[in-house]
Parts: sequence; C-alpha cells; structure tokens
Amino acid sequence: MSLKLGGIRARLWVATALPAMLVIAMLVAGFAFRYGERMADALQDRGVASARQLGSAAEFMVFAGDREGLVRLTEAAVRNDKQLRGVAVYDAQGQLLASAGQLTASPAPQGSLLDVQVADELRIVQPIYPTAGPVDDLYTPTPSAGLAYGPGSRLVGHAVLEMSMETLAQQQKELLLWSLVTAAGGLLLAGGLATLLASRVTAQITLINDVVARVGQGDLDERVDIHRSGVLRPLALGINVMIGRIATTQEELQYRIEQATRELRHQKEVAEQAARTDALTGTATRLAFTEVAEVEMQRALRYRNDLSLLMLDLDHFKGINDQHGHVTGDAVLVNFAQVVQQQIRNMDTLARIGGEEFVVLLPNANVAQAGALAERIRRAVSEARLMVDGKPLRVSVSIGVAQFDWRELSLTRWLARADAALYRAKDQGRNRVVHDATDGAPPEGTEHPPVEG
Repeated sequence: MSLKLGGIRARLWVATALPAMLVIAMLVAGFAFRYGERMADALQDRGVASARQLGSAAEFMVFAGDREGLVRLTEAAVRNDKQLRGVAVYDAQGQLLASAGQLTASPAPQGSLLDVQVADELRIVQPIYPTAGPVDDLYTPTPSAGLAYGPGSRLVGHAVLEMSMETLAQQQKELLLWSLVTAAGGLLLAGGLATLLASRVTAQITLINDVVARVGQGDLDERVDIHRSGVLRPLALGINVMIGRIATTQEELQYRIEQATRELRHQKEVAEQAARTDALTGTATRLAFTEVAEVEMQRALRYRNDLSLLMLDLDHFKGINDQHGHVTGDAVLVNFAQVVQQQIRNMDTLARIGGEEFVVLLPNANVAQAGALAERIRRAVSEARLMVDGKPLRVSVSIGVAQFDWRELSLTRWLARADAALYRAKDQGRNRVVHDATDGAPPEGTEHPPVEG
C-alpha cells in the first residue's frame, strides 16, 4: 500500500511540478529573449537617430565645404556619447571630410539609402540631402510647418557612425543571468510546493496551471485566486509575485525606452534650432531665412500681398578685421545686427547669409516702403558708434532693394536681383541705397561717402 501510495505521490508530484516548471522556464526564457531583442533594437534606434542628427547638423557644412566645422562637429559627437567608437563625414564623391574616434577600415560609403550594419560593432551610414523649405497648403490659411525633401534632391554626402556593442552585450549577459536565477528560484518553489501538496486533488493544480498558461501567452494581468487555492495557497502567492515582478520589469523597461526616445527627440530639436540661429549675431541663418521666405512667397502669391527684400553688406569690413582684429570685427557685426533689428518690424526677418552680408525680408511692404526703411537703416548704421580702444569706430552699409515679382516664382532669382542692386551701390561709392532696376522704383539715393573708423 505504501508503495502504491508512493507511486501515486510520485505521479502526482510529476503531474503537479512538471507543468509549473515548464511554464516558468518558458516565461523566463521568453522574457529574456524578448527584452534582449528590445535592447538591441533600442541601441540600433538610438544609433540611427544619432546618425540622422549628425547628418542634419553636417548638411550645411558639407554643402559649404566647412571642414573645420565638420571636425568640431565629429569631435563633439564622440566626446558627448561614450558608446560612439567613431564618426566620419564624407562628401558625395566619397572623399573623407572629417572624422573622430576609431573607425574600422571600410570603403567609402555609397548609395542613397540609410545603411545599418550589425557585426562586432554597429555601423550606420546616413545619406545627407539638402533640406527643402516648408510646403504651404494653398487651401488653408496657416502654412504647414513640416519639412520634406524636394523632388530631385541631390545627395551631398554621407554621415558614418559606429557604436560599440560591448555595453549591449554586458546588459544582455546580466539579463540572462537574472533570468536564470529567477527561473531557478521559480522551479525550486514549484518543486517544493509540489512535494508538499502531491497528495491533494489536482483540481487546485489545474486552476493554477490555467493561470500560468495564460500568463505564458502574454496576459500579465492574470493572477491566481488565492481563496480557491486551498493547500496550494503558497504556490499561488509565489506565482502571483513572480508575474507581478515580470510585469513591473516590463513597465520599467518600456519607461526607459520612452525616456531615451524623448531625450533623443529633444537633442534633435536643439540641433535643428541651432542650425536656424546664427551663433554670433543671434539672427536667423540662411536655412531659416529660406524657409520663411518660401512661406511668405507662397502667401504673397495667394493673397497678392506686397513683399520686398533688402540685401545689406557692411562697407570696408575686411579693413576693420585687418586693422582692429577679428574680435573687433565680431563686435561690429553684433552691433550692426542690433541696430538693424531696432529699425525693422516684429514681422520682418533679419538673417545673416554670409560673413558681413545680411538680408531683411519685409512682408506687406512695397518697393517704396522698403526703400524708405533701407534709407533709415543706412542712416542709423552711419550714426552708430562702437568704442574701440577708447575711440569711436564708425561704419557704413550698402543696401540693395528688390520687390518680389509674382511672375518670377524663384527665391534664387529674387536674391540675385537684390544682390545686383547691392553691388551697384558698392560700385557707385558705397554707403547708399540702390533699387533693383526692374522694380520701377524711385531714383537711387544720394551718394554718401564711406566713413572710416
């Protein structure tokens, strides 16, 4: 009889313990595999976001051939991210423009699509395209703020980024170890409870197995009913605790992934804002000006509003740099931007598009109004004083005025007309306002001899 009971207990032990052990092992193994993959995906997503951010920040420098700026950009990227092994920026012909860190020897990047390679390290090749301006929906009053690549965008280069996989491997090892420890603890608990409760009916075990099976299918909200567990109450409590820990860990990992995603998005927004604001003068950059100008041109076309443009260039600025140094030259540019900003309206846009060359976009202003504002700016700049070594330094500005032509539909040609008027002002003696010849504007302003500092 005792042998028969022993056999029954043994079979009951197997019938009770084995399903629980298998379910626990499946849960832990599935958990480890699932979140190991999520860690790898998160690292890859982070690398792609960093590569896109690097490509966006390097776009204008690649286009302008600013190797020094690219060197600073790549060094800052490696310095600010410990997982980056190295970064590099190539032009469209595959020529290396700048690099930092330690990159594996690889051929120059080619192709026009994002390339992600995972081996001993994560290597991402991000193509760099010129960014188009925002597209204004002609059927809604408010223009779209989104950016898109224009048709026929030309590839200007590639940003290459390599990230170390060592941290990911260590995290996956720790996750596997934790999973093994958890599995071992769960298996020991299930085995102990099965040994103690092998003589009880299997109805209670079936109840618990059903809950565990549902949890194994991914329903982490399931819990064992303690009041119906009978002598298996400790096992039910242990399984509920384990399920709760798994659910909590899942929520924590999801929160960390979302937090990292928000941080990357914030960093991208900061980088985009920096690309739209001139670091020295605080005015808009050429990129930001182009975006605003495209929107205003579309609005002028739709509502037949007046729209004008001023092209400004400081006279004899190279002489100021040569005589007083670049620090003084920078101070002159900052002071000049402040003087111009005080003369224009809040709706106008002042942008620096070159070393000492600026533009002012004037919505709802015809050529006569633009010319009057240009003359007021010219006088204000001439009357301004900047003290250098205890002596006042006076500067002057030449200004070209051009009104937007609805038939032209080209920002490039509009800028070219204003630039041509500016160069006529330079040729006629500087310190003057000259209108574009096609505007039908009033006669060009009176000559004002340039003022030396």
